[in-house]
Amino acid sequence: MIAASRITWLARRLSRIYPAEVPFRIHGVLRSLWQSRGFGDAGTVPAQDADARAGRPWVAASGAPAGIDRAAVLHRADGLIAGRLQVFDGNVPFVDGAPDWNRDPVSGVTIPLRFGLFIDFRHIPGLDIKHLWEVNRLCWWVPVAQAYALTHDRRYLDALRRWLRSWLDACPYPLGANWSSPVEHGIRLINWSLVWHLIGGATSPLFAGSSGAALKQDWLEAIYRHLRFASDNYSFYSSADNHLIGEAAGVFVAAQTWPLWPQARRMGDEAKRILEREALLQFASDGVNREQAFCYHKFSLEFLLASALSARANGESFSPAFWQRVESAIVCIASMMDCRGNVPAIGDADDAAVFELAHGEAADPYQALLLIGARLFGRDDLQRKIDSLPQRPLEDAALWLFDVAPAARSANGRDQALPRKFDDGGYIVAGDRLDSADEVRLVFDIGPLGYNRIGGHAHADALSLLLTWGGVPMLVDAGTYCYNAAPEMRRYFRGTSAHNTLEVDAVEQSLYGGSFLWLRDFSTALETFDDNGSRLVMQARHEGYRHLRSPVDHRRRVEFDRRARCIVVTDSLAATRSKGAAHDAAHQVAAHWHLDAGCRVEAQGRAFLVEHQGRRLTIEVSGAEASTTLVVGQASPPQGWVSRRFYAKQAAPVLRAAATLKPGESLVTTISLMASCAP
Repeated sequence: MIAASRITWLARRLSRIYPAEVPFRIHGVLRSLWQSRGFGDAGTVPAQDADARAGRPWVAASGAPAGIDRAAVLHRADGLIAGRLQVFDGNVPFVDGAPDWNRDPVSGVTIPLRFGLFIDFRHIPGLDIKHLWEVNRLCWWVPVAQAYALTHDRRYLDALRRWLRSWLDACPYPLGANWSSPVEHGIRLINWSLVWHLIGGATSPLFAGSSGAALKQDWLEAIYRHLRFASDNYSFYSSADNHLIGEAAGVFVAAQTWPLWPQARRMGDEAKRILEREALLQFASDGVNREQAFCYHKFSLEFLLASALSARANGESFSPAFWQRVESAIVCIASMMDCRGNVPAIGDADDAAVFELAHGEAADPYQALLLIGARLFGRDDLQRKIDSLPQRPLEDAALWLFDVAPAARSANGRDQALPRKFDDGGYIVAGDRLDSADEVRLVFDIGPLGYNRIGGHAHADALSLLLTWGGVPMLVDAGTYCYNAAPEMRRYFRGTSAHNTLEVDAVEQSLYGGSFLWLRDFSTALETFDDNGSRLVMQARHEGYRHLRSPVDHRRRVEFDRRARCIVVTDSLAATRSKGAAHDAAHQVAAHWHLDAGCRVEAQGRAFLVEHQGRRLTIEVSGAEASTTLVVGQASPPQGWVSRRFYAKQAAPVLRAAATLKPGESLVTTISLMASCAP
C-alpha cells in the first residue's frame, strides 16, 4: 500500500514539472548518490582566510534596546532552561537538559542516522516530520540568547552551550532528519546568526578555554556544511516557492555573518542573486505573495527582511526593486489586517516563523512587521494603521532589529490611504468605515489557484468571500489544521467545500494531487468593480470547473448596499464552448457559508440568524429551489470545522445551500447586518 501510494504521488508530481526541469532533477539525483558515498560533499571544511573576520551584527547586540519587555524575555528563557518547550499542540520532552534531536516528539518515531536526502518522510507511518523540524529550527534558542544579552547571566550561556554541543553531536553531516530539507538549514542558519551576535560573536565567553575553542570550531564547521547543503540543494523550477527564498536567505545571512571562507562569499553572492530574482517573482507588484497563502506571505517576507537587514549592517545593498517589493508586501499586510489586528487565514497556515524576537501574549508577528515597515519606510499609512489598533503593538522586534539607523523616509506612503484593490495579487478589500472600530470588512478572493504549477500551499478557494464586523469574525476561512497527520482532514481543509464559495458537482475547483499538489491550473478574472460610495458592486469568474464533462465557469456577483447594510451574493454558472459538451446541462451546486466557531445560529423561517460577540446578521438563500442545512462538526465526510492555529480544530457552524443550476440560473445569498446587541 505504501509503495503504491508513493508511486502514485511520484507520477503526479512528475506530471507538474517543467520540461527544462528534467535534467536538473536527474543531476540532483546523481549528485545525491555521489555525495551519499562521500564524494563531492562538505565532509572536509576548507581552511579559513588568514585575515577572515566575522560580520557585523544585524540585531542589537551592544546593549539592550530601551523599551524591551524584559520580563517577557526572561520568562520565556527561564521556561526553556527548565525544559518547557512547546511545539504546536504538545510539549517536547527533554532528556539530560536537551531534546532528542532525531525523535519525533509526538509519535515517538526516531529517524535513523542515514543519508538525509534519501529519507522519505511522506511515507513513514504515524509520522508528521513537521514537529521534529520545528524543534530543530532552533528559533527557541534566540530568547535565551536575548536573556543573556539583557543580563549577562551565565545560566543562559550554559544552556546554549549544552544545546549546541548536544545538537552537533547528535546531528552529524549529512545524516538523519536534520540533513534532509535545505529550507530547514536556511532557518537554522538565520537563528544561529542571531544567537551568535546576541552572545557576543567570536569573542563570546561561550568560546573561552580549550573546550570553548573546540565548540567554536565545531560550530563553524557545521555552519559551513549548512551553507554547502542549502546551496547544493536549492529548490529551483516547480519547487521554487518560499523554500527557495528561505534557502537563499539562510545562505546569504550566514555569508554576511561568517564570511570566513572564499567559498562562503561566493555562495553568498549567488544567494543574493536568487533573492533579488525571487522577491520579484514570488511577490506580485502590489505586494501579494503569489502562493496565495497569507501565513507564507509573512514567512517569505521575514526571510527577505533578515537578508536585507544583515546586508545593510555589513555595507551591502539590495536593489530599489527588491526594497519596493518588501515595502509593498508590508503595506499589503496592513491593508488585509482588520481593526483588531487580525489577518485572514487564506491558504495554508502552519504558524511558521523564521525568527522570533518578541515574546509574551502581546507579541504578534504580523503587527511586528507593520512596526518594522513603519521604521524602515516612514509611511504615513502604516503608522495610521498602527495607531488605529485598539492596543499598541509590542515593539520588541523592531527595537531589537534597529540598532542601526532606519532607511530614508519613503515618498510612497505620504498622505496616502492603504490600497484596497490588489489586481495583480488577486484580492479586494472592501466594506464600510474600514479601519474604524465598527468597520464592515469584506475580503473577496479573485486570485488564481496558487503558484508555480503545484500550488503547494494554496487552497481551492477562488471567489471566496470573508466578512468581519468590528473585528468580529463572521464569515471565515476554515483554516488549515494539519499537513500530514490526517490525510482526509488535510484534503478537506484545502478543498472548495471548506471555503465560502460555490462547489459544483461535489468536486474541487482543481484536481487534487496530494497534500501539497494540485494538478490543474485555472485563472480568475475580475469583470466588474464599481463603488459610488453608497453601493459597491464586484463581479468575477473563475475557470476551475472547465474540467467537468459539461464545463462551466463559476461567476459571483457581490453587491453591498451600505445604507441598507445588506450584502447580496449572486452565484451563477456560465457554459463554456467546449466541443461535444452539453451546454445547458444541469449541475448540482452547493454554496458554503462558514461561520466562526463562536457563532450562535438560529433558524428563522427560510433565514438563519447569526450572533457573535454582540454582532447580529441574517443569511437567507433563495433561487433555484435551494435547500439550506446547518452542519456542525461532521466527521465523515468532514464538514463544519474551523482551525485557528496549526494542529487545533473546533466544530463550527456552516450553512450549506444546495441546488440544481443550469447555466444562466442563479443562487442568491442575502446577508443583512442588524443592529448590534450586547455581547
